[in-house]
Amino acid sequence: MPEFRYGNAAVHYGDNGNGTPLLLLHSGGSSGAQWRKAGEKLTARRLLTPDFYGYGGTDGWDSDETLQHDDQADLVVAALTHAGLADSTVDVVGHSYGGASAVRMVLRELANVRSLVLIEPMLAPLLAEAGEKKLFGEYEFLAHGFLDRIRKGDERGAWAFFIDYRNGAGTWNGFPDKTQMRFLGQSEATYQAFESNLANPTSLDDCRTLSLPVTVVCGEKTTAPDRRVTELLRDTLPNAQYVIIPDAEHMSPLTHPEAVASIIETHMARIESGGWS
Repeated sequence: MPEFRYGNAAVHYGDNGNGTPLLLLHSGGSSGAQWRKAGEKLTARRLLTPDFYGYGGTDGWDSDETLQHDDQADLVVAALTHAGLADSTVDVVGHSYGGASAVRMVLRELANVRSLVLIEPMLAPLLAEAGEKKLFGEYEFLAHGFLDRIRKGDERGAWAFFIDYRNGAGTWNGFPDKTQMRFLGQSEATYQAFESNLANPTSLDDCRTLSLPVTVVCGEKTTAPDRRVTELLRDTLPNAQYVIIPDAEHMSPLTHPEAVASIIETHMARIESGGWS
């Protein structure tokens, strides 16, 4: 895995395969490794899978300033530059937290992004803007449930609350110790991720300016707030297609990697053939 220095941080990213560059941005509580299974089906692509601040092999955020999605976007662009792709056209896939950072990267025109695949991007503030108070309140319940437990020093309780919300009651207790320890090692990074999610400045008006092709992906069995965010994007983005993954919840790149890879390949084939409409 390539490594370089960016500011005070050591940054790691995966760089595998040949062909058209495809940038894959991971969810919170994960790393670039979350794309391994889906990547096995994307063999015709050069896959770039950076680790965000505090995840995988990348050092944590060391500033007193609150970490923002813009900071993660800057980090991703630095990885593209290190990979020799600063002036190249790239297509970007972003899941959850990574989807929010991908949108910031495009809005700020930090790279030559041709198209996006957004898998349930973490854009919960759009719910508040759209008047979806109940659904935004559900996301706030999740975010503050994690943040408040961390502030009280209850890391295990924070992760049990978060993991069980995402995957069903009892999931955390069913994890082996090794898996629990991996999550516990990401407590600070995930705390910062929730803060950056709540502070994300992306608006519906911003989304209306994104004229590039976007495939918006939603799991059939995801949570109501995540589903509604994807619906808002479907109805707001000027050049969007909408795909539902049957039986999938929020973590579809891990639970349904073949379906995710198929959606990405279909998206890419349409882009490359000029068949997007």
